[in-house]
Amino acid sequence: MRALLYRLSWLALGALAALLVLECIFRLLPVSLWTFRTGQMERWPLQGYEARRPYTYSRTWEMLNIHHGTTNNYGHIAPFEYRAGSHPVIALGDSYVESLMNAYEDTMQGQLGERLGSRESVYGLGFSGLSAADYLAISRLAGAELAPRAVVIVIFNGDLSESLLARQGYYHFEPQGYTFRLVYRPLDDDQSTRELRRMVRGSSLYRYVFGNLGFSFDSVFKLGRTEQAPRPLAAGGEADSQRRVIDYFLAELPRATGVSPQCIAFLVDSDRYAIYNPKLASVPNEQPEVRHYFLERAQKLGFAVSDLDPVFRARYARDRAKFDYWPSDRHWNRLGHGVAAEEAYRLLFGQGRRECLPGTIGPRTNARINPAATASERR
Repeated sequence: MRALLYRLSWLALGALAALLVLECIFRLLPVSLWTFRTGQMERWPLQGYEARRPYTYSRTWEMLNIHHGTTNNYGHIAPFEYRAGSHPVIALGDSYVESLMNAYEDTMQGQLGERLGSRESVYGLGFSGLSAADYLAISRLAGAELAPRAVVIVIFNGDLSESLLARQGYYHFEPQGYTFRLVYRPLDDDQSTRELRRMVRGSSLYRYVFGNLGFSFDSVFKLGRTEQAPRPLAAGGEADSQRRVIDYFLAELPRATGVSPQCIAFLVDSDRYAIYNPKLASVPNEQPEVRHYFLERAQKLGFAVSDLDPVFRARYARDRAKFDYWPSDRHWNRLGHGVAAEEAYRLLFGQGRRECLPGTIGPRTNARINPAATASERR
């Protein structure tokens, strides 16, 4: 028995030594380095990650597409500070708008700011995992604090259906008769869990295994837990619930942001893999009629709307260039973000429109819209 324990002790020490060696090696490599959400839950997601913290992005076991940066004062991915009351254009979305996998100048907000002549005129407020419910929550915070002049919201597959799910760490729409109530479900109920998460995520080896290789540490803490399913509104099914979400979301958004519908632009993404090859088409989270209802209803209410599917199809037919990191990552690349920036610019500022201009380049600063962008819009 003593001999067995002796051997097991040496085996454990050998395993520990191997882990320490691997940890030292991975600390020298561009492994994904995450920052943490702000502790100010009442300000999330306007205050996104912890402020002024470094991050590293890389993907797959090969650590491809490496990007480094530092979060700004609002905990978002931007190389400049956000200022309260600055009357910017705000860009809302999930990880596509957050865009850790792109250099800032390649993002939609970066390219739109360049077209407007000032990168600080557009504030990206994207965060991984957000849904339409989170967009409304961040709109209320941003409307009161930033006083935006215009809003760009990118609607992705799942944004409407996920807004009815009570996911940990996110907002959701809770049905109340025919209408809804915006509810936040806390990320963690246990302080010890948060501290353990922070401690373990300090390991480069852990970040490589669970980040680059795609395992999920959160799944360990979800054992035995279940996500709360959305409560049905009434007979009529899931599509009917999502249409009611659309009605509520569109009615509340102008009040939340303080921005008129004509200065709120919706860009509705498409299945770009299906454009490259119909055999690669994925099953959408929302039914086609729900997507159509959103486009039709938003246009009827006076919002600026672009269905990106025909835009992407026309551009791909012309250039045969992909808009994302196919086949390993569906997130937009520089070209995909550029198409979105072109559409946002056309909708909000095309034909010389000035009523939606952000405060940092408005008439009081005597700045002008980038003439190259205007010429491009006219073509």
